Amino acid sequence: MRKKVSTLSDMAKLAGVSESTVSRALSNSKLISVKTRERIQALAKEANFSVNTTARNLRLQKSNTIAVVLLIHSENDQSTTDPFILRLLGVIADELTRIGYDMLLASHTSPNENALKNYFDSKKADGMIVFGQGNDPALFDHLLNNDMPFVVWGTKDPHQRYLTVGTDNFLGGKLATEHLINQGCKHIAYAGRKTIETELRFHGYQDALEKADLPSSPLIDIHFTYQDGYNVATKLLETQQFNFDGIVAASDTIALGILKAFNDFNAEKELSEQAKPFSIVGYDDIEVSKFMHPSLTTIRQDTYEGGKRLVELLFKQIHKKPAHSVELETKLIERGSSKLV
Repeated sequence: MRKKVSTLSDMAKLAGVSESTVSRALSNSKLISVKTRERIQALAKEANFSVNTTARNLRLQKSNTIAVVLLIHSENDQSTTDPFILRLLGVIADELTRIGYDMLLASHTSPNENALKNYFDSKKADGMIVFGQGNDPALFDHLLNNDMPFVVWGTKDPHQRYLTVGTDNFLGGKLATEHLINQGCKHIAYAGRKTIETELRFHGYQDALEKADLPSSPLIDIHFTYQDGYNVATKLLETQQFNFDGIVAASDTIALGILKAFNDFNAEKELSEQAKPFSIVGYDDIEVSKFMHPSLTTIRQDTYEGGKRLVELLFKQIHKKPAHSVELETKLIERGSSKLV
């Protein structure tokens, strides 16, 4: 009767090789020949043996987990319930699962260096993907100095040293505004909140208006939610301050909230009291945008490519390989909402 195989040492004796060879063979390491790998894996299967990954990770000081952290300022900011964030998280989770890693999801309303360092110091994570750059880009330079593998979803700054994946936000704001100008709009507003990223979209909006010799309107301050887009637009309509023919929205959720407010307002009014038609462009190209009425013209951020690149860059850092920030294509997707709804 064969002795029960319960440890790596037992498996090594059974296969007639070293423990490290068994470990590498069972993890499909290319350092071991195909013939040897297949022989050891067959023996392990027959003996119903598998490596204790928890014990192995403790020895290697690895968690096989990646922390994904959202930096938010309030409950009204983009969170894990935001359709754009959800899509990115789904791609990241799929990519991590494919390479045998788990995902730890967290959010911080008051980000600081110690809070982020804790994921590494406590061995909770081997690397970190961060959404948002907060108001303190220097925070990430501090993390970089501590040799922590991390990558940020956000805009690239020429002075930063940390890695980012994102789109050209200035160009996105400019493309959205130029499109509305080409549609014949003369009084174009910008709706959103100012963050590091969205301020660049706002500057792109201003640049396009300046080059077209058109006036810019005061910022319409709206959180990144359907509800706040709806609430703010409803108030403007009820107080007769909805006096623009075009809107560049900082997100699709804001744009769709504004569109619903406009439609609801006009549904309750006589024809002579209805608000005048306007054009609107969103930002992100969330899945629901194409199914609304009217369908939403928007600036696309490729979430599938973005999620894959975030994971790819992070693991290049973990494995000490050269890596560079990635700027994804910034593209206008024209649909019905920019044709004077």
